[in-house]
Amino acid sequence: MSNFIILKPKKDDVDRTLFKYLVKIFDNVPISRIEKSFRQKDIKVNGVRNNNKQYKVQLKDEIIVYGLENVSKPFERQDANINFKLIYEDKNLLIVDKAINVAMHSEPNCLDNQILKYLNYKKTSSFTPASIGRIDKKTSGLVVYAKNYKTLVEFDAKQNNFEKIYQFVSDFNEETIVKNSKSINGRINPKLEITVRLKKEVDKEKMVVDPNFGVKAKTIFWIENNKKYAQILTGKKHQIRATLEYLKTPILGDIKYGGERAKRLFLHSYSVKFSGLSEEFAEYNNQIFIAPTKW
Repeated sequence: MSNFIILKPKKDDVDRTLFKYLVKIFDNVPISRIEKSFRQKDIKVNGVRNNNKQYKVQLKDEIIVYGLENVSKPFERQDANINFKLIYEDKNLLIVDKAINVAMHSEPNCLDNQILKYLNYKKTSSFTPASIGRIDKKTSGLVVYAKNYKTLVEFDAKQNNFEKIYQFVSDFNEETIVKNSKSINGRINPKLEITVRLKKEVDKEKMVVDPNFGVKAKTIFWIENNKKYAQILTGKKHQIRATLEYLKTPILGDIKYGGERAKRLFLHSYSVKFSGLSEEFAEYNNQIFIAPTKW
């Protein structure tokens, strides 16, 4: 074949699989066409034909792909209006306090576009700064972004170790805890730990509790200094909102889940505590980051 493309991976490409690397770099090529390149052995790595999709790209590799053209879309960063509050930033992480009614993705002024503008991002590799987890459009508060690929892989894999706490406003009270808790040696736990099964309601973007079907969602609720907190032990869609509706104490402003109308949805991603990270990222273990509520 006469036409070919030579690629030389950057630092933020290292250890990405060859298939995912090419999908990210060739973002103007259908995935089915990239798969065809593997089947036809139209890819060379360091001079050797390579059709192993799981090959881990390395820094000094030379990758040649034959038979493709017009492979990349020109990168156009949206001129987003930055309205997040900066909580923390270093070479690996960017932690921000997202405003209410800002989508995470897929809208012109979404948080992703705000982050790319803030970082003055230019596409030089297969990596784009990405969030580690997400929160709903109507929810405010902490969102963590990885600024390089190695950080994204590490933190994304260890999310279940992190302590993620939310604040909310609802009729949830001590009576709710007593009513739904099991006593231990005659004493009621001051925190309500509850597991429900969630499934998507037919034809609606809403999760409902079903005792027999759906994914398990575990949450801890408690009250401290007249403030109400929820810690998610599983990261399921709308789990705090759906669980509080199930407890008959929906969040103020959460119309979708039975709450009273209000100026906003009173749910806020309040804090995150990192733990369980590998030695390379051990400096972040036990660090706590907080975005205070504004109500």
